[in-house]
Amino acid sequence: MSASAKPTSNQSKEEIYFAVCNAILKMEFAKGHLKWTVSDIARESKITRSLVYYYFGKEKKAVLAEAYRFIISHFYDIERVKKTSVKERLQKTLRAASSMPYLFILLFIEKGRDSEFGRMIEESEKELFNALKVEFPHLTETQILEIYMLQLGAITYHYPPEKVSALFSKYKA
Repeated sequence: MSASAKPTSNQSKEEIYFAVCNAILKMEFAKGHLKWTVSDIARESKITRSLVYYYFGKEKKAVLAEAYRFIISHFYDIERVKKTSVKERLQKTLRAASSMPYLFILLFIEKGRDSEFGRMIEESEKELFNALKVEFPHLTETQILEIYMLQLGAITYHYPPEKVSALFSKYKA
């Protein structure tokens, strides 16, 4: 990393990466598909263009794909399935969704489309369902789908994470 590419704040690498990814998705939503510039992203995420290039490269389509991958991995959080309960998982997802509202909008727009991002979303959902089936074998496929739908509804409704226990009272997971 060059001297000009170093962050000027006390942000960690992951915080910078998240800020850039979130800015990319915000610009993708606000300006349209690939109609933003790296300068827009740098300005929105409050870092230098050289740092954006350092982490993501220069090709906008690749930058956008990496942003989707990174943010979707945080949204679906498949790696944490085996480490948490359904309720804790929803609380984390609600907190994450509030910090990246553009992801949820773009998920809604791209879901079901025959596009790179539509397929990425579909694959992530399949991975999540499979992980939930393994982690919570006592739940039926219908219950797992209910949990996912409750999660999406809770995000849309801006349901407070601290009230999740009431929402999932019928699940023992």
